[in-house]
Amino acid sequence: MRQMTKLLLAVAVMVLAVQSSTAQAQAIRDAGSKIRGSSGYSHQGGYRSLWHARDYAGDYRSYSTDAHRENRRVTPEEAQESAEGLGANIKKAQKHFGQARKHAGGDKETIAALDKIDALLATALKSHAEMAEMCKHDEIDTKGTMKCCTDAEAALEQAIAEHEKLIKRLAAKPAK
Repeated sequence: MRQMTKLLLAVAVMVLAVQSSTAQAQAIRDAGSKIRGSSGYSHQGGYRSLWHARDYAGDYRSYSTDAHRENRRVTPEEAQESAEGLGANIKKAQKHFGQARKHAGGDKETIAALDKIDALLATALKSHAEMAEMCKHDEIDTKGTMKCCTDAEAALEQAIAEHEKLIKRLAAKPAK
């Protein structure tokens, strides 16, 4: 009986030691872990916002192209809703990538990639601002808003590609 108690006590101590070392290992992560989304901050929010913004631009572009072809009018409400969704998601992406920049530390390659993404987001936001201005009128300039969405969509697609390259590089980067 005494040996059984000692054995159970030894097993319990081992279980606690394993749990403690696992928790410590999880707490000690490399600097790139945050930016890869494995700790605290996640790039998923930025990535999701990029895609949502791109979807707003693409959907409105398709809708307005069809409306133009069919000689239909795009209402200010429809255009404004799309412009608001586009702008809100670009701003969310900027916020997320601003957080990623804070977690990047001194990683110059990551900072350079985030600079590219920021520049592309600024281009998309400029196109959004032009579109939003056009949406304030009773008559929507369908061709003009289509061009704004095409420009924003192109910049967002490039930003998505840059972000995917960044994530692949960070995932391949060895932990320090």
